[in-house]
Amino acid sequence: MPAVTLPALIEAAVDRWPAAPALDAPGTLLTFAEAEERANRLAHRLIARGAGPGDLVALLLPRSTDMVLAQLAVAKAGAAFLPVDPAYPEERTALMLRDAAPALTLDAKEVAGLLAAPAEDVPAHRPTDSNRTRPLDLDDPAYVIYTSGSTGRPKGVVVTHRGLAAFCAAEAAHYQVAPGDRALAFATPSFDASVLELCMSLPHGARLVVPRPGPLLGAELADTLRAERITHTLLPPAALATLPPGTPGTLPDLKTLIVGADACGAELVARWAPHHRMVNSYGPTEATVVATWSAPLAADGGAPPIGRPLPATGAYVLDARLRPVPDGVAGELWLTGPALARGYLGRPGLTASRFRADPFGPPGTRMYRTGDLVRRDSGGELHYLGRTDHQLKLRGHRIEAGEVEATLVRHPGVLDAVVSVREDEPGQPRLVAHLLRAPGAEPPAPAELRALAARVLPGYMVPSAFAVLDRFPVTENGKTDRAALPAPAPVEERTRPEYVAPRTPAEEALAAIWEETLQTAVGAEDDYFLLGGDSMRALLIASRANDAFGVTLTPRDVLASRTVAALAELVEEQVLSELEEAAYDAGPDPVHDDPGTPGDAYGPDSEDAAYGGHDHER
Repeated sequence: MPAVTLPALIEAAVDRWPAAPALDAPGTLLTFAEAEERANRLAHRLIARGAGPGDLVALLLPRSTDMVLAQLAVAKAGAAFLPVDPAYPEERTALMLRDAAPALTLDAKEVAGLLAAPAEDVPAHRPTDSNRTRPLDLDDPAYVIYTSGSTGRPKGVVVTHRGLAAFCAAEAAHYQVAPGDRALAFATPSFDASVLELCMSLPHGARLVVPRPGPLLGAELADTLRAERITHTLLPPAALATLPPGTPGTLPDLKTLIVGADACGAELVARWAPHHRMVNSYGPTEATVVATWSAPLAADGGAPPIGRPLPATGAYVLDARLRPVPDGVAGELWLTGPALARGYLGRPGLTASRFRADPFGPPGTRMYRTGDLVRRDSGGELHYLGRTDHQLKLRGHRIEAGEVEATLVRHPGVLDAVVSVREDEPGQPRLVAHLLRAPGAEPPAPAELRALAARVLPGYMVPSAFAVLDRFPVTENGKTDRAALPAPAPVEERTRPEYVAPRTPAEEALAAIWEETLQTAVGAEDDYFLLGGDSMRALLIASRANDAFGVTLTPRDVLASRTVAALAELVEEQVLSELEEAAYDAGPDPVHDDPGTPGDAYGPDSEDAAYGGHDHER
């Protein structure tokens, strides 16, 4: 596959398989030709608004076919797309948009309106450089993904079309993707795993299956893989572990199972590798999705390797003085090649510190410092050992401890904070914050700290536990000794309110779901975090509650509600709202809807109008 831009990759696929299914979602099935026509028209509308090469277009949409069409349209216009999770806290979204300064910002409602607008006056042909604000180049940005930042604010990684083309050229062969295959869109669009899913499918004639927005875990994920006959999927190990134990071997269509985003344990390999072609993939956002991958894994009892670099990628294992280390010796992983990102958006100093001149390559080439500790075995396979800095990994999410710490010290009662991932219970990693109390201040309440963090940070970056210390332990050279930080004492258990039994059917059902997930007795007023809840368990609770009630809860709803009682109120509101909409859509009731009654003045129309229509946020 030649080095071409993302629009050219997609257009070549349309030319080869115009009538083949491209996008498959509940209620929607688009062929390659149909998807391209919609993306072309939207691209021309974006060009008319001034978007072009070098510009950013922010897309505030959940996982959906509209999101994929919008990404393709932005690429065809020549601009770079910036996916923003609409479930992020408002403050974080505002911070990202201020930092990125996009030329356009589109949400789900606006994209849906543009796609549904009359097409007569909008061209359907492919935009070319003659239509764009300037010619599109391989080194122009294709997309920007924001990751956690050590200084307290997220940083945008700028990935070019050249890097994307290098990745697309290699993945079809290694993952064995063929026309007619069916890839699952599992990832949230704000994570670059969604780019892998897009590039693994459409450029190679495969169908991208887009499930409904929201968490997809456990039995629901297994049912989706089976019912949609998924042949290829990328799953973080934490998500894979939620599948029912009997699932391996019951997915006859699954040809390639890719694991990535976090370290994969030997137990998962032992469970899945005998039944499916399982590939371990590794790569920071700065190296365009995937930098190394393994051969098909074997259940040999050991932790799986992260494999070898992609054909166009180089991997150096270096010591602190940037000297290669012998095989078998631990060193820091540096990456090189055309797949490297351009750098960090608007952060030249940070870019210069992480992207260095490559002393082992031709003049002008660069290498990227991953911060990951690895070793290379005698067979050339790389093995992940951990981090060299304070960046954390929790269930597939990359977290800069400094960003969480900077948020916590905004509380007037906190002098300093150290955040780490601890696994005090085997198999239950969690984010823990150790704090120093500000002089003269009252000890900060965990509930206040969680509320502060939740206003600014995504749910997976909100600590599950807090410990207030008189001082941090230090090493001999005076640095904070993170390894010596104590496990959080269960002091919060003493603040747990007196048990209140569930009082309504919704509370009873939700309490049962919480008890199944948290493995403890749950009352209507018990605090989610005091029960040991975290962002991963919130995903499971939301998924199970959605199955039970037919609603659309998000993990953030669970984290924000914090009690069974509050979450039950939200469930009841959603159920009532859906019943009202269903009744309205069904037409007038001949008995109760007398056109002459005064009650006609206040009905579904006026209520929805007050909140901005049927799709208002609740």
